[in-house]
Amino acid sequence: MRQNNLEWLEDWYQNQCDGDWEHRHGMRFRTLDNSGLSLTIELAGTTAAHVGPQRISLDTPCGEWLTCSISNDRFEGSGDPEKLEQIIGIFRRWVDTCP
Repeated sequence: MRQNNLEWLEDWYQNQCDGDWEHRHGMRFRTLDNSGLSLTIELAGTTAAHVGPQRISLDTPCGEWLTCSISNDRFEGSGDPEKLEQIIGIFRRWVDTCP
């Protein structure tokens, strides 16, 4: 059975925990003042540290928006309140498809 994006992220996170990374780096979910959501994942020392710079952005006239990027060993994704699943999915795709 294929995992949904949240289950995949939970498993990915558990696999990165080594007693150090999760305390020094880890990942953070936050709410934004424009009623958006944000996910930041520190990639140094993880299986995703090999993923090179990436960027994607979406902004529609009806107020939907999403921005994800990887640079300097950090994934940063943010979007409107309905984009968390997509943000995680973009991170998953980048990790799974980059050699």
